[in-house]
Formats: sequence, structure tokens, C-alpha cells
Amino acid sequence: MNPKKILVTGGAGLLGSALKGLCPEAVYVTREDADLTDPRRTRELFESIRPEAVLHCSARVGGVKINAEKGDEMFAENVQINASVLSAARISGVKKLISVLSSCAYPDSPDRPLSEDDLHRGFPFHGHLGYAYSKRALDVLTRLISERHGLAYTTITPATMFGPHDSWDLDSAHVIGALISKCRDAKRNATALEVWGSGRAVRQFICSADVARVMLALLDRIDGPRTTIVAPDEGISIRTLAETIARAMDFRGPVVFDESKPEGQAVRVLKSGRFEKLFPDFKFTPLEKALGETARWFESNVPAREKAGKR
Repeated sequence: MNPKKILVTGGAGLLGSALKGLCPEAVYVTREDADLTDPRRTRELFESIRPEAVLHCSARVGGVKINAEKGDEMFAENVQINASVLSAARISGVKKLISVLSSCAYPDSPDRPLSEDDLHRGFPFHGHLGYAYSKRALDVLTRLISERHGLAYTTITPATMFGPHDSWDLDSAHVIGALISKCRDAKRNATALEVWGSGRAVRQFICSADVARVMLALLDRIDGPRTTIVAPDEGISIRTLAETIARAMDFRGPVVFDESKPEGQAVRVLKSGRFEKLFPDFKFTPLEKALGETARWFESNVPAREKAGKR
């Protein structure tokens, strides 16, 4: 496919930035180009660009705190974005489209890894309810459009992403962005690295560059609207993750866990029944290597705050 015919929404975000590093010729749109919650402006954007394929990465995102406190906003805004983008894509003749779901859309299941078949089984963790259901709704809309109009529209469900151009704000960042930011603060101010929760929660993580590679390759392998999980391992405890980040940033102070703070689900682990069939030779970037690269990018590109904040 001609890269110049690919449109990427969320072009300045974590995943959009990773895609730009791999496919700079594509068209990258941000909130400065159009308000994607507005159907009319979104259609106008698509009509002006006339893409053949879309990688839909735009979303309002947040960590545990934002998802829990503003669940209604997270649901409404993301449903609006997704409906506008998929409708505009269909109307303007886009033949291929890949959207991004989230692992938090899956139900609680601490006793076993979850597969693609489990997406709509059971209730998501309540702290992520609004965002989770907006992603479930995106899966449903993708299926309905694909089936009715015969279009190659599909989704992927990556593990929690991280990498350069992540969010580092302590109120809105996901766990790795928040820990890297807090680790630098602790190192700079000679204080402990404070981590929310017990450290026993288990999560999976994937670097944004790996997800970008998958999305670009999947454009030529779409086999229906069903989602594909993209998860490289069996998960890691937040305690081990925090200690790995501390080593990567040469932090030698204490790492303490505040069990009075929320930590979300005890275990969230996904295992794909489809990925290896689609990508039998795919090699994921080792977690420790990707964390080190992300930490170095952060220290080189994100200015230190005048005074360390607390989360």
C-alpha cells in the first residue's frame, strides 16, 4: 500500500509517534487538525485527505485516577470520537481500517489468561468502566460496519503500551509513565520512590514501537473484524516493574508501596489465540530493553519539574 494513502489519527500521541518513526510518509492528524468528536468536521477532514487506509489511534486516555474519577467523560468522549471516525471512513470510501482497543475492556479473571473470545464476557473492572465500555462499543461498531458494508475494518487489543512520547503527568499517566516520572523526582530530591498499591498486581506491557510494527503489517493481513490481542508475555508484578525502572534510571534509594492507594485489578493478563497465526515470526522487544530506552528518552527530552510532586 502507498504509505501516503494511510491516515493516522492521534498522530502526536504515544502510538501515533511510534508509527511516524516507522512510516513517516503517512498523514498524521492531531486535535489541532480537527475535533474528532464532531462528526461534520471529521467528515470534512476525511474528504480533504481521501485516505485508502486508516490507523485509528485517537482516544482520550488516562490512568487509574482519571478513569475512576471521570468515567462518564471517558465513555462519552471516546464513543463520540470512534463513531465520528468510523462513520467518516465508511462514507469517504476507506477500505481498510484498524482501531485500537484496550486490555482494560476485558472482565476480571485472576485465575486464567483471557483470550479474544472473552472481550464481551462479564463486567470490566469498575474503576475503568467508562473507558472500558467505550472500547467494547468500538469493537461492536467495527464489526457492524465491516459485516454490513463488506469492508476490511478490524481492531487490535495491545497490552498496556509505553514508550517515548508517553504521558508523564502524575494524574493522567499510565503506570510506566508515572513511575518513570516519579523515579526521576525521587532521584533528584533524594526521596523514596513511592508506588501506589501493594506492588502485587500483575500487568502486561508492550512498547509502542512493537504495536506500530504490528499495525502496519496487519494492513495486509486483515481477515475479519474480530480483534487480535497483542501481548508479549505472561505479565509482571508492579513491584518487579518498579524495581526494573529504578535500575534503568540508576535510582538507588528505597522503593516503598502505599497500600492505602488503589491499584486496580489484581491480575490482568491476556493471551491471544490469533496472533501467532498472523505473525508467526514476530519478535517482541524485551521489556527491560524497552524500559531502558524509554527512560533514556524521557531524561533527554522531558524537562524536570521544579519541585517533585506526589502521587
